[in-house]
Amino acid sequence: MKLNIFRYIAFGAIAVSLSACEDFLDVSPDSSITNEDIFSSEDETKAMLNTIYTKLTANDLYGLAWPYTFNTNTDVEMKSNGNQNSTSGNGDEVNCFDMRALWGSLEKTWNAAYEAVNYCNDFVENMEQSPLFSAQVSGTPTMMQQMYGEVKCLRAMLYLDLIRTWGDVPYRTESTKVGIDFYGEGVTDRNVILSSLINDLIGIEDLMLPAADLTEGVERASREYCQALIGQLCLYRGGYALRPGGSTGVMTRADDYLEYYRTAKTYLGKVISDNRHSLDRESFAEMWARECRWQVLRDGDIIFEVPMMKDGNGAYGYNVGMTIGYNEDRPGHQFGQATNRVNFCGLYPFTFDQRDLRLDVTCVPYKYDEDLNQEADFGKSCVSGWNIGKWDKMKMDLDNMMSGIAGSTGINAVRMRYADVLLMFAEVENELNGPTADAKEALKKVRRRAFDSSLYGEMVETYVEGLAGRDAFFKAIMDERAWEFGGEGIRKYDLARWNKYSETLIYLYNKLADWGKRANGIGTRDDVRDVIYMRKSTNDAGRTTIEFRGFKEYGEDVDHPASEGWRDQQDYAKNWWTRNAETGDYELHDDVKWSFRGYINYTNAGSVTSDIPVRYLCPYPSRIITTHKGSIQQQYGYR
Repeated sequence: MKLNIFRYIAFGAIAVSLSACEDFLDVSPDSSITNEDIFSSEDETKAMLNTIYTKLTANDLYGLAWPYTFNTNTDVEMKSNGNQNSTSGNGDEVNCFDMRALWGSLEKTWNAAYEAVNYCNDFVENMEQSPLFSAQVSGTPTMMQQMYGEVKCLRAMLYLDLIRTWGDVPYRTESTKVGIDFYGEGVTDRNVILSSLINDLIGIEDLMLPAADLTEGVERASREYCQALIGQLCLYRGGYALRPGGSTGVMTRADDYLEYYRTAKTYLGKVISDNRHSLDRESFAEMWARECRWQVLRDGDIIFEVPMMKDGNGAYGYNVGMTIGYNEDRPGHQFGQATNRVNFCGLYPFTFDQRDLRLDVTCVPYKYDEDLNQEADFGKSCVSGWNIGKWDKMKMDLDNMMSGIAGSTGINAVRMRYADVLLMFAEVENELNGPTADAKEALKKVRRRAFDSSLYGEMVETYVEGLAGRDAFFKAIMDERAWEFGGEGIRKYDLARWNKYSETLIYLYNKLADWGKRANGIGTRDDVRDVIYMRKSTNDAGRTTIEFRGFKEYGEDVDHPASEGWRDQQDYAKNWWTRNAETGDYELHDDVKWSFRGYINYTNAGSVTSDIPVRYLCPYPSRIITTHKGSIQQQYGYR
């Protein structure tokens, strides 16, 4: 069988320096050998597997695009925008639900994803012809069986992200060969794709090894990732989705959704009952610090992450994470620049219980200047802002990082956590049977790590046991997922599959407006954070640090005596209701008016209702419409 992709593999160009996965990625096949030679050798087959992993690290995929580029605004991740009309030529305003088919970023990610899918298809086809491969398991799976299942998992992961970005997409599980008119093919219904992927993974689950038995651990797709991915795919197959119809689409779910929830329960339950992963082996803060240092437990929270290469790729810690200034002409530190581009909604930090240990790890109200002095950073208007503390170059291992490194941190892209498995399990169990003891225990496991043990009685036992009924428990799952996965880009997908995106954006728009008015004296202040007070001091290294009041405390009596150093302050929600420079009248800040402009905005807010769906899916790239010769058509009102 001809394997076309072998012609253009260029491993020699890859500089490998990531200690956690350097052996895994630094293997290249001898260019003189044939396809039959490769799949007759375990080492050469693994080298071809590495090619697929290398493709996943591209900036157009998990290196940047899916962590950052395609984030639409939610009540968690948010990028404010004060423009009434699109000013972007390349997708920088996808967050406003006002996408353009001509944006080059859409086409690049589409092409990169299908290139990676084709590599997967080639690998699977050739592996099935290998004399070293058998689909029958006798005892412990072989490494060839593991790699076969692994690639099927990676292919399913890619298709899930294609579906979550575009909806119905072309679906191929055979490689694209010379003579096949791929461009004459149209799209396949996403439910057909998801059902096919689920059945495919169920068929290879027992061919795979657990992460503990893999040299590279969670940097390779394992049996528990396969099980968790089956559960995740089932939640999307059984969840709501935007479908063609009306002017911008309709939100529907299939009648057989409970069948997929039952399958999800089975496979998520396997991950839990096998007890190969736990949240008890490290704190929330320790887990994310390890991520930054390329030190990941095989049996902790992380189940699978795409391995990046230091100084080769990876946006986490640079485009997603803490902002750090850097002066190339006068370097003041070794960490290099970091420019965070993923912010939080200005309301999000205040949805946490302020004793939640995840809050200070996730939401950071300051950045670092070029000399590592802290500077307040809530965003220009505070409608969105803050830094994501989960990924922070200052937590990286200086002994193993390159001096002055900017992007390409090599921090891996997390694709599945045990916390996600627990919360998905709690969700499906509640949907099927209500808040049973098993559903409650799954939720409790997540919350135990979120609070000091002295608060378990109040914040774990009393909180969970007090959730009366299916609806209350589901609302608690919605909240918990927001607090647990802040900054990870999951929220938009959750809101869509729950059919909660519309009501969330309407609530968010009105809540921002309400806080802005109350902060300016229109109505009672209550829990509104109108002004933030700051006290600066100098640490032992001679650098400025900042303390804040007005976040965790609020109201008329926030204590901020200037005599004790509380001399600086910054308006917060007061910014959201501002005086018009021309008319002198107070009105909403432009960032409130237009940050959701493709759905709800200043001109239509009075008429938008929750039965009007959010157009969260992207348009097909214009060139794809052209090259597929009319077999693919725009939907959802896109042109």
